Amino acid sequence: MKSLIAMILITMPLISNSVPLLEVNTEIKLSEAEIEALSFMREEEKLARDVYISLYDVWQIAVFQNISKAEQQHMDQIKFLMDSYGLSDPVQEPVGVFTNSDIQNLYDTLVTRGKTSQIEALHVGALVEEVDIKDLQQALAETNNPALEIVYTNLMNGSYNHLKAFVRNIESLGDTYKAQHLLEYEVDYILNYSVTNNSKFKASLNNGDILSQNDEATIAVTFQTETSHVGQTAELFIIVAWTSIDSKQSLMLMRDEAGNWKNWDGSFNNISAAQAPLELSKAQTLDVYKGNLPAGRYQLSVGYRLSDGRIILNGQIVDFSVE
Repeated sequence: MKSLIAMILITMPLISNSVPLLEVNTEIKLSEAEIEALSFMREEEKLARDVYISLYDVWQIAVFQNISKAEQQHMDQIKFLMDSYGLSDPVQEPVGVFTNSDIQNLYDTLVTRGKTSQIEALHVGALVEEVDIKDLQQALAETNNPALEIVYTNLMNGSYNHLKAFVRNIESLGDTYKAQHLLEYEVDYILNYSVTNNSKFKASLNNGDILSQNDEATIAVTFQTETSHVGQTAELFIIVAWTSIDSKQSLMLMRDEAGNWKNWDGSFNNISAAQAPLELSKAQTLDVYKGNLPAGRYQLSVGYRLSDGRIILNGQIVDFSVE
């Protein structure tokens, strides 16, 4: 029986409102994956801008006009990176026209949906931000380039704020918002917790990996503590969302100190510590799981809770499957 060792490095600094001066070192060569991600994110930011422009024309809701301007800034930041590396720009100028056929189809679908009612338009806006956050998380997980990391993190911070703005508008109309693309607890965390982070990690267990039920997995997490938190007391926690192969069953699980996995209701107020309170060092290792795993899709998150109640959650879920 083969053994899979997954050591996951998670960096958990707090998000700052200030953006570091961007310096692009073109001597650092981009991989094909990084080039593809830049091209995709350039058009995805245009998708957001164009959807909001189109829906503002229909409904005249200020949030669409305001955020469309921010999305133009996001497009410009990606364009700066592409120009720095001499990459061709996939963007076509007309609103609603895209080079990537998947993005084109998504734009058409979203605008059609958003034209049905004001509340649907706002839900479309929130969905766009959820999709953007997920794709930026993936792009961050696949690069070590400092310039790309700065821009992607800045864009993700913006998407957090945009999602909050759309949800405020939805709730002002008496509707309740539920996650559409991210996991429910991810959206809950973004909307309700003042502490957010640009956590970033690399793993030998990568997003999209497919394991066998015969594999013995040894999964551990090593994270770098935010500098200001070193020496503070914190509880560590582990969250797993499991979905069956046929998607008919799903569970939200948390691990307790004894290593038992228990059902979790998605509220951070009710989460159990996976490790007793400890004094945070610069680097911490947390054993997650060892043994065979049942078939299904797994989405793993880790984090820590400080004694004052603040929660730091990794910004990128480990998403893998077992068949």
